[in-house]
Amino acid sequence: MNTAVVGATDVKDVTVAVRVCNQAAALDACLASVLAQSIGTDRLEVIGVDDGSTDESGSVLARAAHQYPAFVRAGQVSPGLSAAGARNWALSQVRGRYVIFLDATDRLAPDALERMVSAGDAYEADVVLGKLESSGRHTVETSMFRKNQAYTDLYASRVYWSLTPDKLFRTGLLQRRGLAFPTDMLIGDDQAFTARALIGADNVSVVGDAPCVVKGPSPAGRATLPDRVALASRMLALVASQLPEGPRRDSLQSRHLEVELGKATAAALLSATDAAERDQALWAAAEVLRTQASPGALALLPRMVAVRFALLAQGRFAEAQRMAAFEADKDRPAVRKTVEDGRVFTTLPFFRDPQVALPDELFDITGDMTVTHQLEKANWDGPMLLLEGFAFFEQLSTKDRATRVVLRERTSGAQESCSVTARRDDALTNAKGRPRAMGRFSCRVNLGQTSSGWPLPPGTWDLHLAVGFEGVTQEVRLGPKRSADLDTTARMPVPIGSAPDAQGMELAATPYYTESGGLCIEVSRRTPLPLPRQA
Repeated sequence: MNTAVVGATDVKDVTVAVRVCNQAAALDACLASVLAQSIGTDRLEVIGVDDGSTDESGSVLARAAHQYPAFVRAGQVSPGLSAAGARNWALSQVRGRYVIFLDATDRLAPDALERMVSAGDAYEADVVLGKLESSGRHTVETSMFRKNQAYTDLYASRVYWSLTPDKLFRTGLLQRRGLAFPTDMLIGDDQAFTARALIGADNVSVVGDAPCVVKGPSPAGRATLPDRVALASRMLALVASQLPEGPRRDSLQSRHLEVELGKATAAALLSATDAAERDQALWAAAEVLRTQASPGALALLPRMVAVRFALLAQGRFAEAQRMAAFEADKDRPAVRKTVEDGRVFTTLPFFRDPQVALPDELFDITGDMTVTHQLEKANWDGPMLLLEGFAFFEQLSTKDRATRVVLRERTSGAQESCSVTARRDDALTNAKGRPRAMGRFSCRVNLGQTSSGWPLPPGTWDLHLAVGFEGVTQEVRLGPKRSADLDTTARMPVPIGSAPDAQGMELAATPYYTESGGLCIEVSRRTPLPLPRQA
């Protein structure tokens, strides 16, 4: 093994750690993609680790180290040491400010490191995710790479759903947190390492405008179903050790419940060929659900998965198998919804089945209802604010309308509201092309006479839309989604009436849009302007 001492003057911008295990055929392309980086070889180093290969992988690494001794170093670990051990050796040799871990089947886009290092430096990011792309028929998770993100919220974004180590990690973060790949895990050591880095990072950035890492197929290997359940348990425990109880922990744990435990139990229920292995996995999963899955994390899961988990936790494996088959059936009929007392329920199998007695809350999808809306006009007629636009639920019809415009004072919380008039538009549809004909609205908001009989009081009033159909109501902010031709620059005060508490003063309303696009009305007292002279 190469154990050259790293000197303080040898610091590079980025270290690329490449692990290879019997992948000599792919290794040349991987190394070539690194050596061709636009950042320049003077700013990077390559540490190649042969993880006990029996093919020519070691020779390919040795040849590269001999050809490029200034920035390529090679090492070899004992056969069977584990991928974690190989990566940890590479980590011990790092002299870059950042480090990225690749497998020999991966390739870098020509400017990947330049763009990722630039993002890390510009935004002081401890971890930078570069957009992933598949090199073949296998799939990679891409939902977190839809755009560049300078600063991400780990608990509200999709960033945590990518736990492969092909990211740019700030070496100082790894040293400060004492991070290494755990060597006691049969599978998933890369997940554990990346999860701890993301949780410990002060900032995580995303380079999502173009592919950075082209992913090759994962190394062949068969993890047993019990191994996969054990991985889910290990990751749930890791998150619990890093975060206190609450929404942030629930958010990250829901990912491991859905991905690791969800996929493992579906495989055990539908495709397991070894009955003993299947039963071991299912009983282990039931124990994980009973002891490690919080109600908050379970509430964030897709309802089909949540129902399957509830059945597993009760030991109802036959019913869970039926639920898993229903999930997997691509030709199943659309699931009906039922609305009761302002709540929406999905009528999945076992909904209000007296034999299993699952709680209604398990089928409640009210929080999943999404509103499509747009403000199209905002004009004045004296003290009357005239609003037009559309708003409807994607998942519900536009019958039983009860939509209202709501004005809420920012400091006191005082509130005024007025109903809207529905306008039929047969061309209005949801994202799936289904009609939402009565989703258009118009509203005349009389600022000169509120529910008290007086003009709207002084203050800053934010405008919202309480969208109500079929007995279900959801509030959205008016303004951020608006027509491109809507005038957002006019800020002329509009007189709305006499000030009831200040003799000789009048109230004026000034419309404006916040930085995030929300429509506001600022009401203030002023001395009435002089009337124009009569000719």
